[in-house]
Amino acid sequence: METEFQNIIEKFLILNRRGYIPSISHNLINAAGLTLENCLGKKADSMFFPDYEGIEIKCTQRYSEYDIGLFSLAFDGPALFECNYLLENYGIADEIFPEYRKLIVRLKVNQKVAISDKYYFELVIDKERKRLYIKIYDINLKFIEDRAFIDFDSLEQRAQLKLNKLALFYASKKKIAEELFFRYYKLECYRYKGIENFITCLERGDIRITLLLRFARSGKAFGKSKNKGMMFSVRKGYMEKVFDQVYCYEH
Repeated sequence: METEFQNIIEKFLILNRRGYIPSISHNLINAAGLTLENCLGKKADSMFFPDYEGIEIKCTQRYSEYDIGLFSLAFDGPALFECNYLLENYGIADEIFPEYRKLIVRLKVNQKVAISDKYYFELVIDKERKRLYIKIYDINLKFIEDRAFIDFDSLEQRAQLKLNKLALFYASKKKIAEELFFRYYKLECYRYKGIENFITCLERGDIRITLLLRFARSGKAFGKSKNKGMMFSVRKGYMEKVFDQVYCYEH
């Protein structure tokens, strides 16, 4: 299987030998990933398809505790524009721009999570109906409705398309006279294990889900929807729960 990653491995080894590379961005959260994409000759995007020659590229920094983002997925229903329904009925006014609503929350399987001081959301995995959905309660834990579901089939299609082959780059950073530099010191290559294991990882909390409904806060797109629906991520250090590792090199 390692041969499937041969080209990206060779690209990594070239980057690794270059040592510290000047960052193309000053955004400390995503600068390492943007600089990596630039070095690979790839433009930043948020497409459904794998990033580079059929391989999804991810990047994390040495001491970062952030999850590794996997993909986002829109709801299958029940409403055609389910995100809009959730925002209109359960959204929270933005602190700076109160005329706009947002709804950003880390959902938990079979656990109720408070939404402001009015509601609770609970993520449910229904294996009989083969879907994930959100149960909504009022502040007194009285059930209101079931909303916002994603079918297992949709989840598997996206995961197979996006994550079948994945390469995770590790970067260390340093600053010299206010200039940021990155060195890509480690590469791990993975193959996706499949939907049954994916669901198990959701149940255990190895994979996390964030409901991400928001709006653009600057630029020409200000005020427009930037809804991601459900954002799936894996806890750092838990990659081998979701994937089979086929290659690892560190220097």
